[in-house]
Amino acid sequence: MIFFKAATTPAPLLDMPATLWSELMAHLRAQGAGVRESGAFLLGHKTDAGRVVARFLPYEQLQADSFNHDYVSLKADSFARLWEVCRDAGMTVVADVHTHPLDPGQSRSDRTNPMVALKGHIALIVPRFAKGSPRPHDLGFYVYQGNHQWASYSGSDVGLLLRLSDAGVIQ
Repeated sequence: MIFFKAATTPAPLLDMPATLWSELMAHLRAQGAGVRESGAFLLGHKTDAGRVVARFLPYEQLQADSFNHDYVSLKADSFARLWEVCRDAGMTVVADVHTHPLDPGQSRSDRTNPMVALKGHIALIVPRFAKGSPRPHDLGFYVYQGNHQWASYSGSDVGLLLRLSDAGVIQ
């Protein structure tokens, strides 16, 4: 089933070590306990070829009550802490990821409230609260275009844009 199709501008490639991917999915699954959304920022480096993920920073490490609602909610001071972590680690936010109960489609809240409202920011949505072993082709891959507009990718398109690698290095 296809929920959406690629938009006009090409998306940046996102590269992530396969072991880190497995750790991230396990964390999202455990944090959401199969009943609520969970999420994290993906930190790393931007290159000419794309973005390389080096680690993830779960939302609850920025704000303990970020999951007290049916949705993820972060306050302004959580973002100040996020930028401090990035500065201290010498990294940047290369994407964000969160889970949904059913499909990987964006909610109205996701579309109107990007976690990082900068053109080119990548948001990933993992279906079924990350149950099972989600792979890139299972996700929704969204690239912020500005002004609450998104380029949307699904299925095999995501498999081409999100690469799980042994080394976490874009070749």
